[in-house]
Amino acid sequence: MRKFGFLFCVWLISHSIFAQELKKLEWSFGVQNIQAFLFIHDKAISYMKGTRANGIQIDLNRVRLDETAYGYANRKFNSGFSLQFMHFNNSLLGNTLNASYFIEPFLIDKPRFSLRLRAAGGLGYATNPFNANTVDSDNIVYSTHINGYLGLGLMAYIKAGKKINVFASATYSHFSNGNVKNPNLGVNFPNVGMGLNYTFLKNEKPIGKLFFYPERWRFDFILFGSNKSLSVRKNMRFWVYGMGAQVTYRLGKIHGWTFAAEALEDYSNKYYLENKYWDRDLSSIMAGIMIGHEFLFNRCIFSQQLGYWVFKDNPEFFRAYHRWGISYKLNKEIRVGLNLNASMQKAYFIDARLTYSLYR
Repeated sequence: MRKFGFLFCVWLISHSIFAQELKKLEWSFGVQNIQAFLFIHDKAISYMKGTRANGIQIDLNRVRLDETAYGYANRKFNSGFSLQFMHFNNSLLGNTLNASYFIEPFLIDKPRFSLRLRAAGGLGYATNPFNANTVDSDNIVYSTHINGYLGLGLMAYIKAGKKINVFASATYSHFSNGNVKNPNLGVNFPNVGMGLNYTFLKNEKPIGKLFFYPERWRFDFILFGSNKSLSVRKNMRFWVYGMGAQVTYRLGKIHGWTFAAEALEDYSNKYYLENKYWDRDLSSIMAGIMIGHEFLFNRCIFSQQLGYWVFKDNPEFFRAYHRWGISYKLNKEIRVGLNLNASMQKAYFIDARLTYSLYR
């Protein structure tokens, strides 16, 4: 009887192991040389026209090959980590080291050729921020060593051997501190690169817990806050508080369309209005509506939104704005995240947010 019980346990364990769904992974390293130029997005930095940069980028790629991953959006996708070093030929900008996480869905997937869309976000260290103690500091594009980094581009791969791919990239990159400290006009550097990619491992592992839900509708209730500076008062700090609500309609597994509304109190705006428009009764409260899109990747959500301030008293604020964000699911209902609010090419603030979700 004991022998039968032992054999039954062995069968049960082996059955659960083989029944468990596995994710199939292909790991590779990519190295590329990068050539870039500084995009002059504001007249205030026109004196930097002609600035160029060169650098090197190393990627750790993880391509999902299993049917579960393919079923997310009926296409393969890559994700991984990137380390980028850039040297600007303008001594005012110095050098920057950017570390980021990226996602890369395949737009075209052929046996010897693939075209992929890459979205990357992370942090960077820049060597030459604005220094108020310097008599003649002309670097007004960034003022902190640590900055947020964003990149959006295309990657084209051609198979050159069993484990080797040749690839080319075209990326629009940006880094700034989101008005945490001023001056902060931001650095925009479109860049192209060419490199080699080497596949060093293929393996399988259990998929683990999935955070994709069958409900089509999600209703979010959001609280957010930020601490920022003001260009005319670089040494002062101001709080921003806000709240919002959002409705998301999930189309497929990884795409969602959003409609949102938000309201916020910006004390830097309050200070500015009270000092420049002291003779007018203007409110620092702002309210806007937004439409947008989300990429839904298990625990992470990447969002892009276009907004319009339906209420704002500051006559110098442009009514249109946009938001970029990433959030992480702690469980089905609660997410934490970061969001960048910007108008045209200028960052307004970066906020930390807490989201509670209901589904239907």
